[in-house]
Amino acid sequence: MKPMKAKQQQWTPAAIRTAWADFFAENDHARVESASLIPAGDPTLLFTTAGMVQFKPFFAGTARPPHPRVYSIQKCLRTTDLESVGKTARHCTFFEMLGNFSFGDYFKQGAIELAWNFSLDVLKFNPEQIYITVYKDDSEAEEIWNKHIGVPVERITRLGKADNWWGPAGDSGACGPCSELYLDRGAQYCSCPPKKKAACKPGGDCDRFMEYWNLVFNQFHQDTAGKLHPLPQTGIDTGAGLERLSALLCNVDSVYDTAEMAAIVHAIEDLTAELRADGKRIPYESADLNKAAPFRVLTDHVRAACFAIADGIYPDNTGRGYVIRRVLRRALLFARELGIEQPILHRLVPTTIAVFGDAYPALKQKASDIESRIRTEEERFLRTLEQGLKRLDEYLGAHKQKKAKKFSGDDAFTLYDTFGFPLEMTIELAERNRLPVDIKRFEKRMEEQRERAAEAARWKDITLPTDLPVSTDSATEFVGYNSAETTAHVLALLKDGQSVDTLQTGDTGVVILDRTTFYAEGGGQLGDTGEISEKNAFFAVDDTQSSAGLVLHIGRIKDGQINKGDTVKANVESERRSMLTRHHSATHLLNHALRSVLGDHIMQTGSLVAPEYLRFDFSHPEKISEQDLTRIESLVNTAIQERADVQAEVLPISEARKKGAVAAFNEKYGDSVRVVSMGENGSFSMEFCGGCHVQNTGDVELFHIIRETSPGAGNRRIEALAGHRVIDHFQAEMDALHARVREYNEKALQIQKLLDKQKDLTIADPVPDAGAVALLQKPEQVLQLNETLKQARDTLTEAEKQLTRLEKQQKRASSGELLEKAAEYMAAAETIGDVKLISLEVEDQDPGALRTLGDRIKERGRGVVVLFGNGGSKPMLLFMADKKAVDAGVDCVHLIRSAAGHIKGGGGGRPDMAQAGGKDSSGLAAALNTARDNLKATLK
Repeated sequence: MKPMKAKQQQWTPAAIRTAWADFFAENDHARVESASLIPAGDPTLLFTTAGMVQFKPFFAGTARPPHPRVYSIQKCLRTTDLESVGKTARHCTFFEMLGNFSFGDYFKQGAIELAWNFSLDVLKFNPEQIYITVYKDDSEAEEIWNKHIGVPVERITRLGKADNWWGPAGDSGACGPCSELYLDRGAQYCSCPPKKKAACKPGGDCDRFMEYWNLVFNQFHQDTAGKLHPLPQTGIDTGAGLERLSALLCNVDSVYDTAEMAAIVHAIEDLTAELRADGKRIPYESADLNKAAPFRVLTDHVRAACFAIADGIYPDNTGRGYVIRRVLRRALLFARELGIEQPILHRLVPTTIAVFGDAYPALKQKASDIESRIRTEEERFLRTLEQGLKRLDEYLGAHKQKKAKKFSGDDAFTLYDTFGFPLEMTIELAERNRLPVDIKRFEKRMEEQRERAAEAARWKDITLPTDLPVSTDSATEFVGYNSAETTAHVLALLKDGQSVDTLQTGDTGVVILDRTTFYAEGGGQLGDTGEISEKNAFFAVDDTQSSAGLVLHIGRIKDGQINKGDTVKANVESERRSMLTRHHSATHLLNHALRSVLGDHIMQTGSLVAPEYLRFDFSHPEKISEQDLTRIESLVNTAIQERADVQAEVLPISEARKKGAVAAFNEKYGDSVRVVSMGENGSFSMEFCGGCHVQNTGDVELFHIIRETSPGAGNRRIEALAGHRVIDHFQAEMDALHARVREYNEKALQIQKLLDKQKDLTIADPVPDAGAVALLQKPEQVLQLNETLKQARDTLTEAEKQLTRLEKQQKRASSGELLEKAAEYMAAAETIGDVKLISLEVEDQDPGALRTLGDRIKERGRGVVVLFGNGGSKPMLLFMADKKAVDAGVDCVHLIRSAAGHIKGGGGGRPDMAQAGGKDSSGLAAALNTARDNLKATLK
């Protein structure tokens, strides 16, 4: 085994990636590229959570690896600790896992030697600061560390299965004991109670010992029943978090202070001044966990969302998509703690991609789609959030009137379930009103919801019980095409998969009727929701599915009881059904328009008809041009404007085909089919379809395509809106554009002042008046408004580019003047002991230019300390010191923290460079004097 030759270098994340690759290549490991965040062929996992996920078949012996030794740099996503992100210095949802793997080649001793050599020879860690943990029964690993490597037993800790047993990733796979490497960061990081500080060791919750590498010794395969079986061959699976390594190597307080993460943090700082109503810039204070939390949450969550969307995981209501939606919504809630109540995350996408795009080119390729999807998700949630905050105020008012001592768990659940409020936010807002939340009741409602979801999932592909007291030969009669309500008889009730005679309050189950207005999910259209009632009994229908011709109403009894044989009323939620029919009919019109514009090769490959939007997948080899998308949208809106009748008839399948009715790809049909026609002789559409539709194309009202993408090779996807959803969309677009114009003009005034320009750089708002949305009376006006908004965006984008050029011009001029004076400043330096001090107060300078100036000044001497005070609308302090000054005891972090209070701010950084932002420029002189006095005291 060859230790890599030591290198002296700056430990940027890119440098760490390169060092990892070089070291393991030299030690005969083949590189394997990062897999997608969507695990291939592994239904037990939502996301790729570790480097070994793509290698599970190799460890199990079911596939042959490309090489007995491999290494990778794997993008990973874990949400098990989602609520911890922002509350600690180290937790992330998205992270990069550096890994090395052995499939029947080296085992424990080889893995331990590699980790030790890399830690000492490449990373240059002090061996006396490295601590080890091993599984409590793994004497072999402890002996290798102690006797072969030379780590003293007092620096080796045995831990239980919760800490030092890893795997499997998912419900089954390779697993085994593990050994972890920790770095002792120093007693100053220990957060243990005073009496326990002396006993502080790895495995605790404090940040003194940071785990940076986990070596997993795969010896077993765990099956889905939880049983362990010896693997055909042992293996090694290791993982070192890039973010943690970067934090340790750069000696910063948290992973969010590393170079890549800090770039996003700084972008958030800049955006606070633009997006807050009061225009104040909020500085990131790494040392203050509460104040740092929103910055860290936004940084982590936007990064996670960018990588997820680049891999085809889009915000949705189920599965992986729901997790990403939850991540984005959590970030927006934390943005409010910074005083930001408008979309911010999509504004961070360019910075995120600039930082990570070179290492992960897919981010650059999909930049536009990533930004668009995040922006849409933000706008959608913020509209819902406003409604939720209003509802919360109503709840708080009602609690106050009742003189309640607790905030209702039912109300907390409604806020969570309907408006997407995390429980933590409800707790915080309720506690401000001195109302603790009834957590037990909330958890009970959550458990009920989980049970309902599990129940609904069970019925999606149900095998009906053999004792079902109805004949599956006689299908439930569907009478809901033209009506939302009907009277019916209860044929059967199911609970826990078995037939029962009664469902009572709180029971989750299935109601089967002889006739129903509830449409069962099919043909892309989601199942109906609503209520089945009988006198004082109410059954809430959460989903509708079908099996063997029977319609299954899935839900729970809210009150009373329903018995087999009862006469009941079946009532579909009409507003939701109305939007389903609009989107379903719009889908048919879209399919016809696609075939008209692109050709008859268009074949439907999938669809989703939801109340919120429609999604249509179809076969087509290339991206659709803007011109063709405009033609397609225009054709659909023309059909709507014609107000053509929508008719349905049941025909023999041969006759339906003869008429030219279009069938869905891969669908199975019987001898007779229902054909839905729109327009005379199906001039606007004629398709096989059993779903619900409007009675007249005019009832669709409006149609607008919001996105065209590719779900996979040879296929395209269109997402679109109908009815009032189009108006909501345009209103959000216009609001966002108005905000951009305001931001532009505020910035233009600042640049104008700095350049001392007589010419007015501000622009008139090119966005139509908000009333334009209300004028969308005719479908063709959708295209007109869309074009108007596009022109407004283009006008604004061009103005922004011009302003950016002027801003760069101003910064270059200002920076040049400063840099020319570097020698002059050095000549005037004050000598304090062996250190030369330059203290300088400037006005409205670019922070990057100041850092460059500081570097130039430091190049002109040894033992140099530079104190910058930057005044203007965004006051800041920037303190820098060279290596000799740091060796003499200078700590810029200590100096910045002592001085930041004078400008009503805070900050942090490293001993050789720290900065702080503030609110009060008048305190700059006092801040610099305080730092100077503290420096003198340090160097006495």
